[in-house]
Amino acid sequence: MKQFKKIAVLGGTGKAGRFVIKQLLEKGYEVKALTRNPAKLTQSSRSLEIIQGDARDAETIHLLLKGCDAVISTIGPAIKTPDTCSIATGHVIDAAKRNKIKRYIELAGLAIDTPSDKKGFKTKLVVSIMKLFVPKIITDRQKAYGLLSGSDLDWTLVRSSMIELTDTRRVIKTSLYDSPGRKISATDLANFLVDELTNEKYIRKAPFISS
Repeated sequence: MKQFKKIAVLGGTGKAGRFVIKQLLEKGYEVKALTRNPAKLTQSSRSLEIIQGDARDAETIHLLLKGCDAVISTIGPAIKTPDTCSIATGHVIDAAKRNKIKRYIELAGLAIDTPSDKKGFKTKLVVSIMKLFVPKIITDRQKAYGLLSGSDLDWTLVRSSMIELTDTRRVIKTSLYDSPGRKISATDLANFLVDELTNEKYIRKAPFISS
């Protein structure tokens, strides 16, 4: 698979995104990170370029992706703007085509449904609760998955269990059918997302992950 040098990151100031940027820099990548508030991005490196703006703006996404080789999105849910994920994903698809980028990795939750799913009782219970309390966000995530499925990107949609903000390393478990566990450390998750840049196993697939 193609080797990448510069990675565009959306959601870099979130609880998962900060760990992703850290892993990218440690592994020698150049990073171009989008944030509405640069003060929240605590990392400092010659290999880190910060783009200030909103993921809902098409030209901002185009500027972010310009000169990059691949994209990782860890955009989290937003109660006030629950359609942010699908809007950003649509902009990424368009900007990736303009910038000749194929590889795209997105972090999402357990609630997204795919044709291969065989969700067990525990996962279905968690998803039911999420759909009850944040239905617009779940609908938005599902719409983003639909956009990816209809695109020509080499995408991977990683469906994560609950994220623990810890550097603890454990054995990572994945499944295309059901969540293999209740939680994952932020470091394990970040490592998986970054490793997926050069892994073809889950291209155009949506693995569940835990550790």
